[in-house]
Amino acid sequence: MQHYRTLWLSDVHLGAIQSRAADLTHFLSSVSADTIYLVGDIVDLERLKVKPTFMESHRTLLGHLFAIAAGPSRVVYIPGNHDVEFRRMAGQELFGVEIALEAEHVSASGERYLVFHGDALDAAIRKGTNLERFASAAYTVMVEADVRFNALRSRFGGQFSPLSTRIKNKLKAANEYILRFEETAAAYSASRGFDGVICGHIHRPGARRINGVRYVNDGDWVEHRTAVAEEADGTLHLLHYRSDGIDREPLFLDRSRRPLAA
Repeated sequence: MQHYRTLWLSDVHLGAIQSRAADLTHFLSSVSADTIYLVGDIVDLERLKVKPTFMESHRTLLGHLFAIAAGPSRVVYIPGNHDVEFRRMAGQELFGVEIALEAEHVSASGERYLVFHGDALDAAIRKGTNLERFASAAYTVMVEADVRFNALRSRFGGQFSPLSTRIKNKLKAANEYILRFEETAAAYSASRGFDGVICGHIHRPGARRINGVRYVNDGDWVEHRTAVAEEADGTLHLLHYRSDGIDREPLFLDRSRRPLAA
């Protein structure tokens, strides 16, 4: 088991069929951390209201997270827009899991990071057009179709490969939105005196420096199956789960964007 000082993960969407809950349970069985931040959209309450489903693999993952919180690890849950109702419980604990609206994380090397889901920036980024609402609905359809597509692929020995990610990466509007989100998140954290920001929300893992601010996104467990980890010396890695192991990508070795393949 690989041990880290800190681990960040988000956008698990338990309660939605596209959640890769079993993969995340397996991932958490092979890594550990002193502190684990659950950075929002862990449970998809919005989807549960429309189509109530909570599979056995989803219940297993919740039990595993509660077991981790009952052990030596500190687990901090920062609700997002899909599990926003849990924000009412900020300042309380649930089965040993601390619930907070946001957090300040000081790395081993001294950087101060703002940790929050990221949906608080939506009003400053979204244009609220009919096209945007259509794109959001179309994305939901695509990721649910991915579940069936990848189930078929696995029968023939194929690796998990989300079509929705490849389509989204080719859309100019989607990429422009992501750039606006990254720049707004960096500016917002800088305005509050932080050295960087670690968030989720947009389902695009990666990291880059923006006007001297470290922007980090831990990705998701629907399309990318990623998390961010901090080593004992403060070094950050992007962890990418695969059925045959975990890829580790060091972050901030240079000033370029660290792109990820689907």
